[in-house]
Amino acid sequence: MTEDINRMTDTNELLRKMRAITADLWRESPDVTAEPKPAPEKPARVVVKRPDIGIDNLWMTADETIDWTDALGHDYPADGLTSIRLWNFYHKQAEAVLSGDTKAYAEVLKKANPLGELTAFAEGISMRAPDPGRVEGHFNCREEYMTDNAKKYLSAMGVRIARDLLACLPVDEVGVTASRDGETVMDVTYRREQLLHRNFSFLDPVKLTEECGAVFSDK
Repeated sequence: MTEDINRMTDTNELLRKMRAITADLWRESPDVTAEPKPAPEKPARVVVKRPDIGIDNLWMTADETIDWTDALGHDYPADGLTSIRLWNFYHKQAEAVLSGDTKAYAEVLKKANPLGELTAFAEGISMRAPDPGRVEGHFNCREEYMTDNAKKYLSAMGVRIARDLLACLPVDEVGVTASRDGETVMDVTYRREQLLHRNFSFLDPVKLTEECGAVFSDK
């Protein structure tokens, strides 16, 4: 009699444990009939559109500055932006550029073409490096920009050319001349120190150009 009771007790205990295990498994098992939860939405990608370039904002933007020290010391782009092919060119030219070799300057100007974006606003754009501390840019005016506010057009071009050339080469100053019908209508030299710490978004290009000693002609 006692053995039967003990055997029954053991059986009941075993069944209790089996039910507990089954309940745990049921709670942990996924509900295959439930609809899958939607994946969290990815945050929208913010694309910053560069404003259209025109005479009214031409001077506000400029090329990225080439860090010639980085170009000398690194075999691969340190900025994460420059193509490996162009960086290889910079790397090969860096020592000569940093030593003030004007032949290297000329090669860089030809390869990088820092004023290429300005061809829509002027004709006959040219660049030269007469000495290690100076680069010069020249352009022929487009008549459609000389009718309303010629001085603003000339100054906008001048400031933008200066910024792009100072970003391209480690020179102290940029000379800019503009011609109209073969006559010089603007002659100005922008020194690097005069363009430092400027907020170009709120800058008057005419005022800055005049501060830099510009000579304008009415021709």
